[in-house]
Amino acid sequence: MAVVGAGPGLGAAVARRFGAEGFSVALVARSREKLDKLAGDLPGVAARGFVADVRDTGALGAALDRAAEELGPVEVLQYSPLPQKEFLRPVLETTVDDLSAAVEFSPGAITPGHPTHDPDVLAERLWRMHTSRGEFRVFAEPLP
Repeated sequence: MAVVGAGPGLGAAVARRFGAEGFSVALVARSREKLDKLAGDLPGVAARGFVADVRDTGALGAALDRAAEELGPVEVLQYSPLPQKEFLRPVLETTVDDLSAAVEFSPGAITPGHPTHDPDVLAERLWRMHTSRGEFRVFAEPLP
């Protein structure tokens, strides 16, 4: 299981809950220092930090690949990074560049079309992704 945008609030709570159920937890965020502290604050949970910025799809994909290699397949993914303050502006002040930045911030980098989600791998397991901002949810049932 992976928590993208891992932090001391929602991310830690999700990691604790899934860790209590026996999941290894990949914590993904921009700061190594914060990830190390968060992993250390999760006693009894097999948690490791992986550094990536969600707007850098290559780095995010690489972090999820490393997490899968080191902790096992990512069967559940919580996507909950905090939006940057620049995204929160009045509609009439919003520019095309603002919208592009917001799209980059969306979970598009980790949808099933991304190379980190090989169709053969997806066919072997249930894959679920949840976002805390309600953008979308993906539920892919295993293929027969």
